[in-house]
Amino acid sequence: MILDAREEKANAPDAISQEVPQGVNPARNPLWQGVATEVLNPKTALFFLSFIPQFVNRGGGHVFLQFLALGTISVVMNTTADLMVIALAGPLGERIRSSSTFRRRQRTVTGAIMIGLGTYLATSESK
Repeated sequence: MILDAREEKANAPDAISQEVPQGVNPARNPLWQGVATEVLNPKTALFFLSFIPQFVNRGGGHVFLQFLALGTISVVMNTTADLMVIALAGPLGERIRSSSTFRRRQRTVTGAIMIGLGTYLATSESK
C-alpha cells in the first residue's frame, strides 16, 4: 500500500501542486518554521518558568542573568542532542533499510511482542 502510494507520487507530473491546496504557500524554510513553532509553544515557556527557577540562587548574583544562562545551557544541550540525531539518522536509516537481516529480526521481535501482549490480555483477569 505504501509502496503503491510512492509509485503514484513519483509518476505524478507535478506532485507539489497536487499536495498543496490552492492559495496556500508552503513554508520557505523548515528550520525557521521549526524555530517559530518552538518559540511560540506554550509548553516550552511553562517548562522554563517551572523548572529552571529552582536552580537560580538569589544570593549568587543577578537573578535574570542566572535564568538566562541556565536557559541558554538548556537550549544548547537540546540543540546538540537534536543535531546528533540528525547526523546519525541518515546513515543509520540507510543501513537499516538495506539490511534484510534487520528487517527479518524486527518482524520477529515485533511479532513476539504482539503475541506476548495478546497472551497477557487473554490470561489477565478483568477488574
